[in-house]
Amino acid sequence: MLNCRNKSQNCSARPGLSWCLTAVLGMTLGGAGIAQEQNIEEVQRNLAIFSGILEESLELNASTGLFGMSLGGVESTYLSHQGAVLEIRSPLANRRNRMGLASLSSAMQALQLRQNPFEAMRGRTAPATAATQSLAVAEAESAPTGVYQQMMDRIANIDYSLVAQTAMQQAAHSARSLRALGELDDVSFDDLNERINGVREDISASIAELREIEQEVRARANTEAVAADTADSSLSERLEELLQRMQPLRDQALSMAQELKARSEQAEADYALAWREDLVAFEANLYQALCEYGSTLSAIPEDQNISLILKDLGEDRGENRRTDQVHVVAKSDISACGRGEFDSSSLRERATRYSY
Repeated sequence: MLNCRNKSQNCSARPGLSWCLTAVLGMTLGGAGIAQEQNIEEVQRNLAIFSGILEESLELNASTGLFGMSLGGVESTYLSHQGAVLEIRSPLANRRNRMGLASLSSAMQALQLRQNPFEAMRGRTAPATAATQSLAVAEAESAPTGVYQQMMDRIANIDYSLVAQTAMQQAAHSARSLRALGELDDVSFDDLNERINGVREDISASIAELREIEQEVRARANTEAVAADTADSSLSERLEELLQRMQPLRDQALSMAQELKARSEQAEADYALAWREDLVAFEANLYQALCEYGSTLSAIPEDQNISLILKDLGEDRGENRRTDQVHVVAKSDISACGRGEFDSSSLRERATRYSY
């Protein structure tokens, strides 16, 4: 009779070898399962401590969001036999969104500079038909002549409406861009908007007055059979006086639009440069923290990796699509850096980095 013993089990009273082997194997596997569970708990504690250290070192828990909420943080996951994955959310990603808003305003301005497709269609010459030829003859017969015709031609050649209104739209987009980049506070933005709206209202009033004169010229030309030298000169005088008032407004609108556009472009360039410098400093602080506090991750085996995912900080792939920046660092390299075998810059060079 086989006698298999351990501290708590005596198999001598049980018939058969298979039962004893099953019991002993079950106890062994059960013990391994408990040991594995305890190891995972230790890894979780390590990652929780290290995540807190990173949040403090990288200032991710600063209250910069709405209602004082933090915009950053670290979330950790452990993959058995592979290592730890740390997802890092930094306020830098939110600052990058400001650049996206500014770029959108620039794109809107560029679109406004393009030719209106409907205007282009109007400029094309359509094939002449019997109906269009008859219409042209009728228009020619009823077309005003003399002074009235000259006034209507002059009004038709005025580009004031398109130029001035487009300038004001560009100015408004530039103002929003400056606000998005933090160049204007709420008070300054409101003051600038008030100035823009004031010029826009003056332009609209001038355009309305110009249209009123145009309608009056058309009405008189179609109803009065007068010679050019006997035509009412009051309309011509009103038109001349209005045009003299409109020119300074047009110049003011163009000047304001150009000034704000230049300010917006410079602010966007400065903001992008500062953001890139802050990103470089952020990465440097991250690797410094890995070297100084990497020993906290003692429960993770040396042959595994620490993967860092910097959310929304990867390369811009176009069409306003953001990617993540991924850093894969060998745990053994982190330990070596902590022992002083090389510095944090060398640790960064040893890591695998890419955007995804």
